[in-house]
Amino acid sequence: MTQFGTPVSDAGPTTPLVSVIVPAYNSGRTIERCLGALAGQETAHRFEVIVVHSGDDDTCARAQQALPGVRALQLGERAIPPRARNIGVQYARGSIFAFIDSDIYVHQTWIDHVVKAMQTEYDLVCGSIENANPHSAVSRAEQLLMFNEFMPDQPQHPSWFALSGNTALSRAAYERFGPFAEVRAAEDIVFSRRLLAAGGTILFYPELRVCHDNRTQLRPFLRNQMLVGKHTAMARRLVGFADSGGYALFALLLPVAPLAKLGKVVIHLGRYDIGQVRHVIKQFPILLLGICAYCVGLGVGATNKTVKSLEMATSRPGLR
Repeated sequence: MTQFGTPVSDAGPTTPLVSVIVPAYNSGRTIERCLGALAGQETAHRFEVIVVHSGDDDTCARAQQALPGVRALQLGERAIPPRARNIGVQYARGSIFAFIDSDIYVHQTWIDHVVKAMQTEYDLVCGSIENANPHSAVSRAEQLLMFNEFMPDQPQHPSWFALSGNTALSRAAYERFGPFAEVRAAEDIVFSRRLLAAGGTILFYPELRVCHDNRTQLRPFLRNQMLVGKHTAMARRLVGFADSGGYALFALLLPVAPLAKLGKVVIHLGRYDIGQVRHVIKQFPILLLGICAYCVGLGVGATNKTVKSLEMATSRPGLR
């Protein structure tokens, strides 16, 4: 008989095993589907859901309608996602912290796999991400650019970073390696690389499955790629990446960044199934536009003058 989990209310006496933390900003369009997926979990594990909203729409009201018992926190000012996650942790009661974004829809066995993933004894676990809008060419191109290292058909393996939109770690690991660096984007790379530098471990766990509400319009897609590129370049000033010998080499290779990015996508897709490379060919025109936008962002980020202040804001002894 299928057993559906009941989220624990913050007013109840039962302590949850898992605390699911969802940062949100004017997420009225997606929050009901996001929390509806959590309401439909097939699990015997007790869990709580904490939505941290910093916008001005009806996200909190919609969240409470979609998932009775949810703790919906309305902040008084805008909070970027890593700050919202850190705030959510302050209210969490579980021994396991699981993070998703408000435009993420989890598989019905997601909570069970969060718990199983934590039994691997890795410090940080990242799951696979599927495309919630496969009908859209733009959405398919975004899937290839953003999530080519986190496809559900790839095997379980140690990873060099974890995406914050579908990740889990124990309370003890968060206390050891956290909090999240409060930067606008690429905060998951900064957190991951500092965790590894401090002796932590990261596992890609494909059974921890979610769908992401990928963008379907070209302009928002390109704008987001520029933002990601900018903050990825800035993150390279804060932490070492696995794909280069240091920031100086990255800066030297900026002129060939589009080719390098395309090569990475092809390599990551073809590593476990060479047939996946055909998707690059099918989506090549939009994919190329996205790569160009990303690389323009890299150039902007590489010349950004606020990196020093970011280094001060995100530094933590032992994790640099």
